[in-house]
Amino acid sequence: MLFAEFYGTPSLFADVRSALEQQIAAVFKASVDDVVIRRIEAESDYSGTEIWIELSSDEQLARYGGELARRVTSVIRRHAEMDVWVLFRVVPLAHVYLNGEPRTRGLASQ
Repeated sequence: MLFAEFYGTPSLFADVRSALEQQIAAVFKASVDDVVIRRIEAESDYSGTEIWIELSSDEQLARYGGELARRVTSVIRRHAEMDVWVLFRVVPLAHVYLNGEPRTRGLASQ
C-alpha cells in the first residue's frame, strides 16, 4: 500500500484525487488500488496545498522523490494555480505492522 495525505480544499481534492492516485501508482509501477489518499482537514490561512507521501526508505526518496513531486504538482496545477508542497515521510518497513504482524515488501510476514 502507498499512502498519501492531502491538505487542501474539499473541492480541489474531489477534482484531483483520481489523477493523483494514477500518478503515484505510475511512479511506483503499482496498481491504482494500492494507493490510498486521505484528505486531512486542518485550520490554516495558507492558500496552497500540501501532499505528504509515505515512503519506506531514503532510497525510495532519492529514486522517486523528484518524479513524484513533478507529477503531483502538475496534477494540482491543472486545476488551480497555487503553491504545491510535496513532502515525504519515510517510515521504514521495520516500523510498519498490518493487523499486528510486521510487514515486508509486498507481503505480510508468515
